[in-house]
Amino acid sequence: MKADIALLTIVQQISQVIAQLAPDDYRNPLAEFEGGSLGQHFRHILEFFQCLENGVQSGVVDYAARNRNPLYENNPLLAAAAFEAFSNALPGFDLTLPVQVRAEFGSDARPCYDSTVGRELLFVYDHAIHHLAIIRIGLVCHFPHVKADKDLGVSPSTVKARAKMDN
Repeated sequence: MKADIALLTIVQQISQVIAQLAPDDYRNPLAEFEGGSLGQHFRHILEFFQCLENGVQSGVVDYAARNRNPLYENNPLLAAAAFEAFSNALPGFDLTLPVQVRAEFGSDARPCYDSTVGRELLFVYDHAIHHLAIIRIGLVCHFPHVKADKDLGVSPSTVKARAKMDN
């Protein structure tokens, strides 16, 4: 599966979960997240996607330059629409296109490193899986009525390894 198709699958999984959450469930703090919410994790995933999309247009991807827009963490309908907008833009990405990635190491220096759109799609894909695994914990603990894809938050290599063990 190509990176862009895999990322579209992630967006579909996200949309499926968000559609089942009441706004209060989406934005309320959870103890397992030390006061964070499902909405904050969805916003965080979304804004990495948006940083990549901005970088495709500008030539420089800067994941530290996120807007941290509270509307995305408090309004599930707005977040779902933004995920859909990203998925609509995704097919137009040239995966071979070179981009610069501006690093954030906690100092004033912000060096740039060579990358490609395809490599950065892999990064935001892996990053989303990581946060979806955390989201899954919140769902299991607080929202067992939410039906999520069985592989939500599970890396493809783990899915394959589990399948081998089951055979």
